Amino acid sequence: MSDTIPFHINVDLHEKVKAEASRQNVSVDRLIINAVELYLETEKERVWRVGFEAMGRDPDTNNVDYLLSAGREVVFHDIRSE
Repeated sequence: MSDTIPFHINVDLHEKVKAEASRQNVSVDRLIINAVELYLETEKERVWRVGFEAMGRDPDTNNVDYLLSAGREVVFHDIRSE
């Protein structure tokens, strides 16, 4: 099975993605999935932090990891079921 990217990107970027996947010893698809998961985790953490701060709560003393984990499982369960 060859590595494919299901959307159009420029050739230079595609070559960089393939090179990074090779460096990490993963498929291009896995590298993209990892990048999306990292982005979603980072974005969810940012949103939770803003929410806790807006409520006057310190995000570092709340169980943000549990909330992120629960939210991420819901998001990826929905993606996998499509």
